[in-house]
Amino acid sequence: MAGCGRGEVPESTPLPAGIAPGARVELKIAALAYGGAGVARKEGFVVLVDRVLPGEEVQVEITQVSRRFARARLLAIGTPSPQRQDPPCPHDPLCGGCAYQALGYPLQLETKRAQVIELLQRIGKIDSPPVGAVIPSPITFGYRRRMSYTLAAVEGVGGGLHQRADPSSVLEVSGCLLPEPNLQTAYLRLLPELRSLKLLERPRQMDLHSGSGSANPVALFRSDRWPTSEFRKLALEWVQRGGMVAGVLWLKQQSARSRSARGKRLLLAGKGEVEETLEEFRVRIPAGSFFQANPPLAAKVFQEITRRCGAGRESILELYSGVGALTLFLAAHGRRVSAVEGNPDSVRAARDNLSLNGFHDVEWIQADVRDVLARWSREGTSFDIVVLDPPRTGLPRDAAGQLSSLARKRILYLSCDPATLARDLREILGSGDWVLQEVVPVDFFPQTAGIESLAVLERS
Repeated sequence: MAGCGRGEVPESTPLPAGIAPGARVELKIAALAYGGAGVARKEGFVVLVDRVLPGEEVQVEITQVSRRFARARLLAIGTPSPQRQDPPCPHDPLCGGCAYQALGYPLQLETKRAQVIELLQRIGKIDSPPVGAVIPSPITFGYRRRMSYTLAAVEGVGGGLHQRADPSSVLEVSGCLLPEPNLQTAYLRLLPELRSLKLLERPRQMDLHSGSGSANPVALFRSDRWPTSEFRKLALEWVQRGGMVAGVLWLKQQSARSRSARGKRLLLAGKGEVEETLEEFRVRIPAGSFFQANPPLAAKVFQEITRRCGAGRESILELYSGVGALTLFLAAHGRRVSAVEGNPDSVRAARDNLSLNGFHDVEWIQADVRDVLARWSREGTSFDIVVLDPPRTGLPRDAAGQLSSLARKRILYLSCDPATLARDLREILGSGDWVLQEVVPVDFFPQTAGIESLAVLERS
């Protein structure tokens, strides 16, 4: 059920007659691309269609045409797939958050595994990639403990997710099925308050982050300016008035669009962190810091990574260590771990988390991964095992080659985008020094197009 990548096609094909914006055509869906779009072909030319399944015959309207492919809006399904089911979400099909609610969960897993294989073959140039079965999520709804909502720049509309047909518009999602119950309750209680905000005092985004147990989540608001005095008063009321949230923070960032850009953090009321339990470990996470939105599954994956590190005295380098959650698993049983993280707030939280759990021997290196890899490559520094969990963009340019010389025995690469994973693996394997032993997909985000993968490489 796999197809081309997220908006990608292998090569240019002559544009057939009748493919133009506004044209209506009938197509048969051949596969699902990474990202959830259906892939159809008209005289060899690729057309991408949302909200369809393989085998379906559909009528569509062409909305966008480029040299390599076209996009189309679904008008009607003439012959539905026997695998199609009614999406349980009340916001389907308006919301752009979920791609696979029309598929049963076992078929979602099959689809994502096939997409990982296809991307490794096409982008990574890996013949017969050793991709295992997808590790499923323990629960498929109500699993998210971290959600990001865009606040509408329209009076009377609160915060929500992006609409499928118009990503610039915000859809309130009062019936969303993905957040865990405490988080969804907080969103519903805050929604009327967000609607009442004047445009000049509105931040651009709200992150809700909950921990384990029954505690209320913490709300973090992102903006390119500081909060007004009226908003500060509201924040205090939200914490004190029946505990709508456990805390409210404000993050001022220069970039009005980037979520990853660092900024200045201000605690407006309550507490600024949540606590998560991962197996026997306690992890305190500052609101807004990166952390897996599906913690029970994250703990399982961290155990899988640790098992592949062995129980010996190998030296381990962890790149992109964040707040130290995976570091706790790696440092157990006396392993020697060096951890690299560029965000100073995350490093401080990681040090505290290791101390909270009785670990004191981890070497912390606050530095940009690109700079560290370049320096160690020049100096000939190496470790037995390298573990990394980079952002969606994957490794920095030219870093994959440096990484391959940094590890003596094994590389464990946890990726949140199989396309960039395939790109990086192609460079690492191109040196001839490494063998791809296995790739294990992980379904951190059921119902959505997201798929993470653990790649295990051994020195040849």
